[in-house]
Amino acid sequence: NHCVACIANLWNCPKPKNFETTKAYAGAGTVGSTEACLLAGLALKFRWRQWYAKTFNKTQKEVLSVQPNIIISTLYQAAWEKLFKYFDVVPKFVSPSYKSMKIDPEKVEALIDEETMGVVCIMGNHYGGQYDRVDLVNEIVTKVNKEKGFQVGIHVD
Repeated sequence: NHCVACIANLWNCPKPKNFETTKAYAGAGTVGSTEACLLAGLALKFRWRQWYAKTFNKTQKEVLSVQPNIIISTLYQAAWEKLFKYFDVVPKFVSPSYKSMKIDPEKVEALIDEETMGVVCIMGNHYGGQYDRVDLVNEIVTKVNKEKGFQVGIHVD
């Protein structure tokens, strides 16, 4: 909990409603990046399910029949394949610019729909080490969430 709290404080995360009782932020620390990808994917998926059920007046059982999607660069690491295959998440791929090797936030915006649970930004892809512009992707995701009432999250890998 200490490491998660340090990161939460670093990013100025709001304290959970039960913080005074638990003294804990939601989160997990992992040893490897595969675990981090899978836990992040599950967290996005469970949060999306709650939002989807409430927004479309569905039961949790009805929501289970809907496959959410995640927007991710084609330069993703292999761990994400496990999320797609074993956790029933549909990937929506964004091809980065061949010049910058980064995803274009405008392309991300065009892919977001009511079944999108999140967008993955990569901080140091395996091919050239380039960083996706998380700040620009965040601006797009925040705008779409406000305009459409979505709850799309971002995971930084």
